[in-house]
Amino acid sequence: MGLRQYKIADFSKASLFKGRIRGGIALIMVALILYVGEEFIRQPVHYQVWGYYPEWLKDEWQKVDLGLFDQILFFDVPVSADGRMLQVSDWPKKWQNLIVAAKGTRLQPVFTLFDGKEFERIFSDANQRKLLQTGMLALTDPADGLQLDFEVFGAVSGVSSDGYRLFLKSMKRELAAKGKKLSLFVLTEDSAGLYDSAALQNADYIVIQGYDAHWKGSPNAGSVAELHGASVDSWDSSLKHYLSLGVPRNKILMSVPYFGYEWSTISDMPGAPTRGAGREISFAPLPAGLVPEVAASAMARIGQYGVKRDPATGSPYYIFKNKTGWVQGWFEDEASLSAKFEFVRKERLAGVAVFPLGYDGENFQNLLRRYFRQ
Repeated sequence: MGLRQYKIADFSKASLFKGRIRGGIALIMVALILYVGEEFIRQPVHYQVWGYYPEWLKDEWQKVDLGLFDQILFFDVPVSADGRMLQVSDWPKKWQNLIVAAKGTRLQPVFTLFDGKEFERIFSDANQRKLLQTGMLALTDPADGLQLDFEVFGAVSGVSSDGYRLFLKSMKRELAAKGKKLSLFVLTEDSAGLYDSAALQNADYIVIQGYDAHWKGSPNAGSVAELHGASVDSWDSSLKHYLSLGVPRNKILMSVPYFGYEWSTISDMPGAPTRGAGREISFAPLPAGLVPEVAASAMARIGQYGVKRDPATGSPYYIFKNKTGWVQGWFEDEASLSAKFEFVRKERLAGVAVFPLGYDGENFQNLLRRYFRQ
């Protein structure tokens, strides 16, 4: 082998050596990235846990571990057709003890509007919008912001929807100047077309309605909250809708029902047609006489009649027969809620908002801790 051959051989060995070094460095870098990624994934995520406290439960909030929640949503302060607030709940005057007890936990009053005609009247008029905004801001003085729960079904005029979006932009600006937050409760299907991408950008958080797949007036009995399926009321479908509008996952909470419905049905077939409107049930018994509209609890019913589970939705239900015919009650329990909490974690959402606090008899507080506080 001549000198030139030696040089060629040496050069080849050097190239091979350098290539191995570069390959080794690349492997180290990949391993480091994977390690850092795994460590990032392992980092504890702080999920938002919100709870709606209904004014009709009065002082029952004293039984709730408020420290478990990042935010208590006082439900509710209704909005009247003239843009003023209906002070049936007397917020915040009669709720000073709750306000004091919630220190360290954010607190927001929830302003509600459920009538399409009233929505049109208020938001198609700039003066009405200004009156409403002024009144709302005045009532957030002891709070950390506010939530709008405007549930309008069916189309509204372009004038009122444009007016509402201007209202949202102005409200966001005024609240932010005071260091306060704006959140929105949004329906699974925004049939009124209130929210486009720009409108939703005004919200610090949105809470997606996670219930009423079957409701009081539903033609059939059935699950109150459904995770999967093609229905617009499923968690899958509603989440996809709001993600498509550009809402970040870390600004989305799913609302979870602590209530259910009981219907008279034409047979004992699960999901049978109903015989008229249903009635609301709580999961746990409520204090006698406190909420006359809720005359039964799922716990009491299943203690008497047993519990069944729908294989399609995982929802629990019970069936019994009284002197008027068959009755079905559908609700949420620890097993069905666990599946929903897993959904929130898997989808990397901000968290959950339970409605209403107190209807569970504190039976689900440890479940919330297990999924979102450990």
